[in-house]
Amino acid sequence: MSDIMFHKCRIEDAAGLCELIQNELGYSDVTADEVRSNIEKMQGDDYFTIVAEENGVILGYVSAVREVSLEAGEYYRVIGLAVRSEYQGQRLGTALLTLAESNAKANGARLITLSSQFKRTEAHEFYEKLGYAKTSFAFKKYF
Repeated sequence: MSDIMFHKCRIEDAAGLCELIQNELGYSDVTADEVRSNIEKMQGDDYFTIVAEENGVILGYVSAVREVSLEAGEYYRVIGLAVRSEYQGQRLGTALLTLAESNAKANGARLITLSSQFKRTEAHEFYEKLGYAKTSFAFKKYF
């Protein structure tokens, strides 16, 4: 990982992030324009998105959002994490998630959460190795 650079997400990262989201996360219907629009919407202080890049190629990213609940107070929720398949197993995902955790701690959070699809069993093992515990199911309702 010696030539890999980490930087805050930029508008010009949209096409590379879109490719990563399509190929690694399976969201084949997401477009670069949608990703670009979402990057613009996520420019506030409550969002944290870091991109890993090597020689102009986006290798991975992590995105988290600050939330507040009555019982937990301020916490961060990881809303996106992906690493190119050929870089998986090389600690890049760990580095990205550690950056999100460090940001959460630096901003006073006591907790960071994430959800993962049932079928992503390898991801579940990865998260558990990093100290994450399965505590609930996530439910979605599309409109």
